[in-house]
Amino acid sequence: MTEPTDDQPEVTAAALHEVPVPDAAMHGAEPAQSHRPTTARHQRDNGDLGGLRVVIVVWCFWLLGAWAMAWVSDTSVPRVRWMLFAGLMGLMLVWPAFRLSERVGPGQMGRSAAQVLLDWLALVSVYQAVIWSLHLMAYWPLVRGLWLDAAVLAWSLLSALIVAVARLWPGGSARIVGMLVCIALVFAEPVAVWVSIVSGSGGWSMRVSPVQAMWELTGVPVTRVIAPWDRQILLIASIALGGWASLGVWALGAALMRQRHAVAGAGRLSSD
Repeated sequence: MTEPTDDQPEVTAAALHEVPVPDAAMHGAEPAQSHRPTTARHQRDNGDLGGLRVVIVVWCFWLLGAWAMAWVSDTSVPRVRWMLFAGLMGLMLVWPAFRLSERVGPGQMGRSAAQVLLDWLALVSVYQAVIWSLHLMAYWPLVRGLWLDAAVLAWSLLSALIVAVARLWPGGSARIVGMLVCIALVFAEPVAVWVSIVSGSGGWSMRVSPVQAMWELTGVPVTRVIAPWDRQILLIASIALGGWASLGVWALGAALMRQRHAVAGAGRLSSD
């Protein structure tokens, strides 16, 4: 190794560290930072799809577990009725608890409602195989199976509406209230009826909770629908559909307002 001369100063380790790194644009490569928004967006999209896949897989295991428990259990409740109630509790309590335990960003409110509706569509689609399989096993008339299916769809859609509305606020308090409302939708009225019967005041036909309607509809097969459960199902379905329609109109209005503000802000920047 030759010794450095006056024309060739000695290259020290510190000087090596001070050598500038060529800019990535000189080699035709894009800066690494330009890929960060795209990567984050792809990760968020994959997370949403992964969340739906997880929901479907867990739902299938829930139904299989409910079926196994129904067959090994030794109770006076018929297995078909036990299975339908287990599925309904999964749709109205377990799945809402899962979605309400997630944190929703301020910019994802409208997308969150769409995700809840997509979840509901996937869950009730899978549940159709259970309902109609049990319909064949129980020898119910076709009209009974249709009303059972309508009851499951109506009450679960109402629970989905509660979940979607609770996720519109980023704070955890709204999600806690939403979960309490989901629980009250199922159990508040049965508890009130039980207290009324125990106190000697007498009970009444439940109008909000699905417990009594599902109990009656999964009983001894008959050739006609027992009133007032048909009217109750139609009422709950109307409330759920009306709520989702109102939520859709609100989300569309909010999107139009954001677009208008964005256009106005761009106009002010261009004028400046």
